[in-house]
Amino acid sequence: MIRKQLLSPKWRLSYQGRLRLLLLPYQLGIVVLVVVPVLLAFGLAFFHYDALSPPQFAGTLNFRLIFTDELFVLSVQNTLALVIIPVPLRVLGAFLLARLLRGNGRRDRRLIVWVRGMVYLPSVIPGAAYALAWLWILNPLYGPLNLLLQSVGLAAPAWLADPAWAKPGIALALLWPIGEGFLVSLAALHDVPPELEDAAYVDGAGRGATLRYIILPLMAPILLLLTFRDAILILQESFTTIWLMTQGGPYYATYTLPLLIYEQGFGLFSFGTASAALWVLYLLTGGIVLVLYVIARQWDVGTTEEQFLL
Repeated sequence: MIRKQLLSPKWRLSYQGRLRLLLLPYQLGIVVLVVVPVLLAFGLAFFHYDALSPPQFAGTLNFRLIFTDELFVLSVQNTLALVIIPVPLRVLGAFLLARLLRGNGRRDRRLIVWVRGMVYLPSVIPGAAYALAWLWILNPLYGPLNLLLQSVGLAAPAWLADPAWAKPGIALALLWPIGEGFLVSLAALHDVPPELEDAAYVDGAGRGATLRYIILPLMAPILLLLTFRDAILILQESFTTIWLMTQGGPYYATYTLPLLIYEQGFGLFSFGTASAALWVLYLLTGGIVLVLYVIARQWDVGTTEEQFLL
């Protein structure tokens, strides 16, 4: 009897209703694990709290302390530098590799399978293992990168031990997880009609002109999305790599905003100040998302406003 009631049209869910039911556990997880901690962190930014005594209301003191701290200004500068340097190179490398593989993949499909696996592999390596591997690669004494440079007669930098080379070393380590961007670029290139390239070749356009005037304009919205996606990921997920490789050194050359938040909260037990710095990181991320939304609407990425907001 109950089964018949559930199967009756009155109890039958629509397709959209079934989708919302499937998404319900994820929505609850987002609310409990993301939305609630964000709101608590915002409230905690107005209190002095050390996890040992009751919180005391401090007003905007934590924000004033953060904005007048020299390490805060330095951490924001280093954070933006580690976004500006690797992100364009990551997107460009993923696109060029996908373009190269797209051209060769028409002749050998097995090549696509092997290259996709090799390029995507760094993206699935745990962050701690990835950072320790690059700590060995960039070792100034016996690291394979310096041994390779010395073998061809080039000067071997001290990398993570030299303040002038520490930031380029971190940027070099952040360049390689391009697997997801590579797959997205490869899928987008498959959607480009081959007739456009064939028509360009018939009209006398070379490979460079075809890439510049046909492929890049068609791929520009996708590359824009990948650029802002990688920027947000590096802002939020570079902590493990930097902490294990340099811990912000040498001489604060790689000291970033996530490291400042960690030290304020778990080193100095100043959770109010850490929450204030965390909201600065949220604002940086939100600014990137806002710019992405505005530019994507102007460029008409290929989706409606409702789908983009989802």
